[in-house]
Amino acid sequence: MSSQALLESLAQPLRRFLRRQPVWVQLAWLRREGLLNAWRRRRIQRLILDTPPIRTARDGRVEVRILTWQRDWINAMWALKSFYHFACVDYPLYIHDGGLTEEQVERLRAHFPDAGVILRPQADAQMIADLAGRGLQNCLGYRSKHPFALKLLDFFHLSCAEYVISIDSDIVFFRRPAELLIRNGENPPNRYNRDPGYWYSASADKLESQFRVRPAPSINAGLSLIRKGTIHFDAIEKWLSDGDAFTDLWLAEQTLHAMCAALHSYELLPDTYLVSTELGPLTGLISKHYPGFFRPYLYQEGMKYLVRTGFLGTKLQTSVIASGCSLGDKRGIVSRSLRRSRGGS
Repeated sequence: MSSQALLESLAQPLRRFLRRQPVWVQLAWLRREGLLNAWRRRRIQRLILDTPPIRTARDGRVEVRILTWQRDWINAMWALKSFYHFACVDYPLYIHDGGLTEEQVERLRAHFPDAGVILRPQADAQMIADLAGRGLQNCLGYRSKHPFALKLLDFFHLSCAEYVISIDSDIVFFRRPAELLIRNGENPPNRYNRDPGYWYSASADKLESQFRVRPAPSINAGLSLIRKGTIHFDAIEKWLSDGDAFTDLWLAEQTLHAMCAALHSYELLPDTYLVSTELGPLTGLISKHYPGFFRPYLYQEGMKYLVRTGFLGTKLQTSVIASGCSLGDKRGIVSRSLRRSRGGS
């Protein structure tokens, strides 16, 4: 064995060991992110922790669901609090555990006391039993391999609502997201963020050739309003049977959403719901999605804009008024919030 091969054989176990050490992982993240960017992130990110809790309903026709983990849980609070602040609704909220510590779970529960926190062990037990019971082995395999599968499978299988609003942790809202809200009697089509690029796990031609379904173009699954019944688990099971079409597991969830969207009426949200990794004017935007692992502009632009415009200084009652809700909406939300704070139903 050459000296280089010997060194490599010794280095591999060491790498595996270090990757299991939280301190080493944190140092590696800091090195990749950059110390200045990390300092800027933490400086503004934690301001949300001093804001009051958001009260939400326990059930309803529309639910809000978010998947988050130990690096993004504070970002998830910004996404959710900015959504509820500007939307002035009290839709039921469910937070899915993508790898949270016990302390982080408790902090999230303190800020969203009425939300359901779906812990991973409990979700695994139910989803494994239910998917296996339906014979959905490909769905089970996909779910075991990538956390994004929870956004597709768990969100819609565990929901009791008619519609699900899915929000990624790297989104912030600046104005009322009217296109995501449903008035009584309305039955809107599915609505997705518009993606500026093609981010599917295989070409549209290949997917159409394999499954006779051409994926809906420009779908970004980070922000969406979706009718639960349009996510077809049997179809997903069939599509996942072709492993070549879904080798890129990072993009599989978005691709499967695009396939489901092609089977039903859908709309892309207007350009005021922006997906971008670049700096740009926020005037007139309703939301901005900052995709990527480190996403420095989420902190240096999106959160900074919210701080500058006074978002952190508002309370629920003030946010309802500022968002332009009707007096009836205002009274309904405030009265429900007061009843819950007094222990009522």
